[in-house]
Amino acid sequence: MPSHLLSKSQSLLPVYQPCQLCPVAPPLPPPFPFKLRTNSKKARTKAFHWDVVGSDKIAKSFWKQESTRRIEIDTSRLYEQFAVKDLGTFGAVEPSNTQNIMLNPKVAHNFNIFLKSFPVQPGELKDKLFIINEEDGGMSDEHITSLRRYVPTMEDVEMYKSHKGPVTELHIVDQYMMEMCNIPYLSTQLDLLLTLRELPNSMNDLQPLINQQIRMCTQLNNCRSFLSMLEYLLTIGNYLNENARKEKAKGFRLSSLTKVSQLRGRDKKFTLLHALVEQIMLHEPCLANFTQELAEFETVPGASIKGLTAEVDVLKNELQKVIQYRKTSKKRNVGVQHPNFSKDLKMAIEKYNTDLSALTKTCEEMKKLYSVILVKFGEPAEQDSQELFGMICQFVDGFKRTHAEMI
Repeated sequence: MPSHLLSKSQSLLPVYQPCQLCPVAPPLPPPFPFKLRTNSKKARTKAFHWDVVGSDKIAKSFWKQESTRRIEIDTSRLYEQFAVKDLGTFGAVEPSNTQNIMLNPKVAHNFNIFLKSFPVQPGELKDKLFIINEEDGGMSDEHITSLRRYVPTMEDVEMYKSHKGPVTELHIVDQYMMEMCNIPYLSTQLDLLLTLRELPNSMNDLQPLINQQIRMCTQLNNCRSFLSMLEYLLTIGNYLNENARKEKAKGFRLSSLTKVSQLRGRDKKFTLLHALVEQIMLHEPCLANFTQELAEFETVPGASIKGLTAEVDVLKNELQKVIQYRKTSKKRNVGVQHPNFSKDLKMAIEKYNTDLSALTKTCEEMKKLYSVILVKFGEPAEQDSQELFGMICQFVDGFKRTHAEMI
């Protein structure tokens, strides 16, 4: 086999080739010091999961021509670096050809990869499920999420329960699956843990978005100069329309703001937005500073008020599921079996209920302020805030750039 085609898990011993100028070959370097195990079991190492060349392609490849070459490797060095732990010790191992796995091969392969980074032995799993907080020794959010993917199916449960023989002789993947099959309400317990972890994160994510909407509504509602600017635009527009033999308007929807930069004058670079800025600078230049009072509109709004309200409602439903679980767990005497879990669950529910109530109150304030905005500007009740505020953001940005060009 050519040396440039060797896998990373192999290495060639340096071979000295004497030449005519060197009568005596220097000695080979000493081998790596390594004490071979006297264990009668065949040495096992981690597998290298490569993609094999198809048998139909081997005949025409260099693998066929080079198959007769003998390659010497330092197996002791390889074993030192890539040996796996014994089955009886902690840690997941690679599937081997000599040890059958009961679980579906594809699922077993993925599950085995997960178990490498899962610092919980099979016998510890059940207790870990009743530790709510990670800092108290519970599982991480990532481990809980991953473990939910491998909850045994009904077929798996039947298969493992019919197994006869010592569990310790099973592959580590099967040991975990056997353990999970014997844990009642496993899926429910994992869902509960994940909900308890996600609730505070979700509330923390929603709070700044809701606060942003409140600031937008407040700034827009309090900005008198913005209203004066709209009046200028109405006057300019009515003048144009009157001379175009169209009816005057008494007001316009804020969606019209997106069109002021589209109406061009004779000079193609001069738009109705330029005209608006010019008129304001001529008559009330201080009004051009209205953009400073709408600082929150310098960034695109992150979410819609309808969407945020729906997210809060989802969190309410999730908390109700947790409360219902607690009622059910009392009937199953979970609190008697796991007193710390029952106590921590109660505390978590009380805290999340308080936090969610505060978030709900803030959400109601946001909705009320937005309703005022819709009424104030004559917008329909179903007008989406993300769209409306997005149009204002676009206009504010355009006004600032145009104003900067003209001063």
